[in-house]
Amino acid sequence: MLATIESNPSESGRPESVFVSWLLWQPREADLPIEALKELSKLARYADRDPDIVRLRSLFATLAGQTGRPH
Repeated sequence: MLATIESNPSESGRPESVFVSWLLWQPREADLPIEALKELSKLARYADRDPDIVRLRSLFATLAGQTGRPH
């Protein structure tokens, strides 16, 4: 198996890709809004330092029912 290394690490984990990967790894019986709240609490320490994290937090907040539709 070959591993690839991104020349620009910040582009390797676009927020939408990270979110979809997270969704796919959730167990079938998971309560997704509750799990999304857990992820929001983990991301809270990063505040608004990076626009990708802001976008990822927005996706989790939407799933958790804390906001309207994502922009």
